[in-house]
Amino acid sequence: MIQSGTLLNVCDNSGAKLVKCIKILGSSKKRYAYLGDILKISIKKVFFNSKLKRGEIYNSILIRSLYNFRRFDGSFISFNSNSVVLLNDKYDFISTRIFGPVVKELKKNKFFLKKINNLSPNYI
Repeated sequence: MIQSGTLLNVCDNSGAKLVKCIKILGSSKKRYAYLGDILKISIKKVFFNSKLKRGEIYNSILIRSLYNFRRFDGSFISFNSNSVVLLNDKYDFISTRIFGPVVKELKKNKFFLKKINNLSPNYI
């Protein structure tokens, strides 16, 4: 469960290291974000040679969370960090790679439908 103000890791090669959640998109009263939700984020730390700058605002999609994710077969999956992938204004990926595993239920998400097979090396 991600709220406004939560610090998140970036797990792609866009150039950002750490971001802060500003708003959870989808509803005006939505308080928590779960896997596959779209977030509005602000960049807090970047790598040395990066196109991105500190303080810029982007959209992102949550792909890993500390909160337990329950599958339909009854099993639970949890990760060791909260991680996002950055998106531009047209909801296309900024990066060309995603580091680490991705939950296979995100393939059904409309933003991941085309590119997730090429960007992520493995699924859980």
